[in-house]
Amino acid sequence: MNRLKGGVILVYNQAFEITRLKELAWDFHLYEQDLNKIKNRIADLMEPFRKKYYYTPDMQGSYSIKSVLPALVPALSYKEMEIGDGSAASSAFENLYYETDPAKIKSVRENLLRYCSLDTLAMVEVFKFLSSLTIEEEE
Repeated sequence: MNRLKGGVILVYNQAFEITRLKELAWDFHLYEQDLNKIKNRIADLMEPFRKKYYYTPDMQGSYSIKSVLPALVPALSYKEMEIGDGSAASSAFENLYYETDPAKIKSVRENLLRYCSLDTLAMVEVFKFLSSLTIEEEE
């Protein structure tokens, strides 16, 4: 039974995600074949914005999800978040290893979950937006 059969895996920033998969394959050789299969199924939601197939001035010249999301869905933004970008999230996660204060650990974990939740919701909303453009063109 091949548990990795299936459809496309949507990501935002394919180069970043594939690099992480390569790092995992390097560290966990047992899963290298499975991780390589995953790499072959990835499609990048960033592509239409990076190639400027869709652009709006609200994106302020950037195709980062941090700029694209509020341009497409103004009610959603990373601006007011305690942890609002990938670098801050990575740093906060790494620092949890050394943190001993339970209240601080709880707070950082909650902020990381909020950030990751918005990242996931952002991809859903970008996909919905792009899908609506495709549907309109087909009609």
